[in-house]
Amino acid sequence: MAKDWIVDRIVHICIKNTSSFFRVASVVEGKLAADKLKWKIMSCKMRIEQLKQSIWNGNEDIAKNSELLSKSKKYNQELYLRSQRHQEKKEKIQRRNHKLSVVVEKRNKDLKNRHAELASLRRSHILELTSVIFPIGEVKNITRDPADVSFENDNAMTSSTVSKLAEARRTTYLSGRWVCDDHNGDTSISIAGPWITLPNNGDYSAYYNWVEEKRSTPGPDMEHSNPAYTISAALCYATQLVNTLSHILNVNLPRKLYNSEFCGENLSRWKFNRAVNKLNSNILYLCFSQHVDLDLLHPLHTLRNLMYLVSPDSENLGRSGPFEISADLEDSMEFVDPSGAGESDESGDEHISDEETDLGTDWENLPSPKFCDIPSQPLEMQESQSTMMSQPIASSSAGGMISSAAASVTSWFKAYTGHR
Repeated sequence: MAKDWIVDRIVHICIKNTSSFFRVASVVEGKLAADKLKWKIMSCKMRIEQLKQSIWNGNEDIAKNSELLSKSKKYNQELYLRSQRHQEKKEKIQRRNHKLSVVVEKRNKDLKNRHAELASLRRSHILELTSVIFPIGEVKNITRDPADVSFENDNAMTSSTVSKLAEARRTTYLSGRWVCDDHNGDTSISIAGPWITLPNNGDYSAYYNWVEEKRSTPGPDMEHSNPAYTISAALCYATQLVNTLSHILNVNLPRKLYNSEFCGENLSRWKFNRAVNKLNSNILYLCFSQHVDLDLLHPLHTLRNLMYLVSPDSENLGRSGPFEISADLEDSMEFVDPSGAGESDESGDEHISDEETDLGTDWENLPSPKFCDIPSQPLEMQESQSTMMSQPIASSSAGGMISSAAASVTSWFKAYTGHR
C-alpha cells in the first residue's frame, strides 16, 4: 500500500510538473508573441516616422520647385514679352533697312550718274585745254641719226651688225626686262606748238650739256641757238599742264613740283634730273589714276605718257575713284643721273630732301570718321538743293581752271620773252 501511494505521489507530481511546464511554455510563447508584436509595432513606427520625414522633405521640395516653377513661368513670360518687342523692333529695323536700301540704291545710281557727268565734264575741259592751250602732238624728226649715217658709210660693217646695233639702240630696260622701244629717237613730242618739242626717248642730256658748254665757253651765239630753251619751255608747259590736270581730276600728286621749276637758268644736272624725275612720277601717277594702259607707258617718256593720258581715245579720261599703282614702272625709273649725282648747286637748294618738297601719298591713309551727321531734312529737298547748287559750282570751277591755266601760260611767256 505504501508503494502504491508513493507511485501515485510520484505520478501526481510528474503530472503536476508536466502541467506546470505546459503553463510556463504557453506563457513564454505568449510573451514571445507579444515581443514580436512590439518589435513589429516599433519597426512600423520607425517606418512611419521615416515616411513622415520623406513626405515632409517631399513637400518642402515641392514647395521649392513650385516657387521655382512660378519664377520660371514669370521669367518666361517676360522673355516672351521681350521677344515680342524684339520681333517688333526687328520688323521695324527690316522695314527701315529696306527703305534705306532703296534710298542707297537710288543714291548709288545718282552717284554713278554724277560721276559720269563729272567725268564727261572733266573730259571736255581737258580736251579743250589740250586743244587750245596745251596741244600735244607727235612730230617726225627730219634729221637722221649720225650713228646711222656712220654705219652706212662704214663699208667694213656688215648689214647684220648694223641691224643688231640698231635693234640695241631701240631696246630699253623696263620692269626688270629688256623691251623693244619703237619710238626711241625717231619722233619728238611737241606741246603748245610744233616748235616746242622734247626728245621722245627721254634723253634730255642736251640741256645740261649746253649749260656746261656755256659755262666753259660763254658767248652770244650760245644764247640764241641752243636746245636748252626748247627743253626747258616744253618741260615748263608739261609741268603747268600736269598741275592743271591734277586740279581738274582732283588727284593729289605724289611729288611737289612748281610751275616755275624749269624756268630758272643754268640748272645743274642733279637738280634738272631731280625735277624731271618728279614730273615723270606725277605724270605716271595721273596715268594710273585714269587707268591708262600700262603697256603704253614708259617711265622716261614724259610727253608721250602725257599724250596717252589726255588722248581723246582714252575711255577712262575724267574718271574718279580708287586705282592701283604699278610698282614695276616706278622701280624702272632712273631717279638721278649717276654722272651728275655728286654735283651740288651753290645756292644749296639741292640739299632739300624729298620729304620737305614732296607731298607723298600718306594723305590717303586718313582715319575714317567715327560719327557722321544724320541729315534732318527730307531726302527730296536735299536732292533738289544739291542739283541746283552743283551746276553753277561745276561751271565756275571749270572756267576758273581754264582762266588760271591761260594766265599762267601768259605770265610765263612774258617772263620768257622779257628775259631773252
